[in-house]
Amino acid sequence: MNTKPELIAAHYCISFVDLLGQRAEYKGEGLMPQSESEKRLFLNKIKKTINPIYHLQKDASKYLEAALNYKGTLRNALREDQQELYDQMREIKLKHQRWSDGLVYFVSLQQENVKCPINGIFHILGTVGCLCFVGLCRKYPIRGAVDISWGVELHPGELYGAAVANAYKFESEIAQYPRIVIGERVVEYLEASSQNPDSSLFAEFNRSLAEKCLDMIAIDFDGNYILDYLGQNFKENITKKKHDELFELAFQFVSEQLDHWRKKKNTKLSMRYNHLLTYFQLHEGLIEKENAQTENSPHPKSRAGD
Repeated sequence: MNTKPELIAAHYCISFVDLLGQRAEYKGEGLMPQSESEKRLFLNKIKKTINPIYHLQKDASKYLEAALNYKGTLRNALREDQQELYDQMREIKLKHQRWSDGLVYFVSLQQENVKCPINGIFHILGTVGCLCFVGLCRKYPIRGAVDISWGVELHPGELYGAAVANAYKFESEIAQYPRIVIGERVVEYLEASSQNPDSSLFAEFNRSLAEKCLDMIAIDFDGNYILDYLGQNFKENITKKKHDELFELAFQFVSEQLDHWRKKKNTKLSMRYNHLLTYFQLHEGLIEKENAQTENSPHPKSRAGD
């Protein structure tokens, strides 16, 4: 006799990222061609559309694996009992789903699930921020959103509920161009966690991570919260020494896209890439200032995470 599985509703932090431009590539497509000449053109189109998805999924798997397997140098210096505590603090039960040309990451925020649930949020922000940043470098732009809502795992690794619907709405209706929109519930949850008066070691670690997450979030020109993946705090916590190199490559692509869509007189895409270029130009000044300070200082300050 079949019995229904126990369904547990919980708050989930979820991200939804989508590869841009794929619909245009498939527009007008139907059945596979039959002639040899048409087949060659068809295969070229497949490669052009599949390569970005392949790299997106490959990069996502690499970032996720690095996050889940990270132990840090501090752990080796701890006693065995301290290492067990350290592992509990850093435990993450982050899951993902592949949706055609999109990706979903989610993590349960139940305290019973892990000792420090903010860890999952921190790694979601780091992962989707890197995907957005590196996507521009690869010339495969993506957009995305992160939100917190209730959800239910009908099957292991398959999330259903308001969490999925809300994250998709933010990504498809609000993000609009290569940026990661952050829902207000995420900010509210992080602010509440950063002010938790609990004196336990786990609560203290949660507070620290919540503050780091908040430091990587900014308000965009339209009033929406976004992941500030070009900002100093994202650099210190996530991209570190690779940040400046990624910035130059991404900046070049964004500039080229704006020039391209202006020549095409595409008002919608020109405006979107103009907003994105403005974001880059703002942080270009910060990078130049930081580099000048480093060159002029005989004893540059060490940055967090180095």
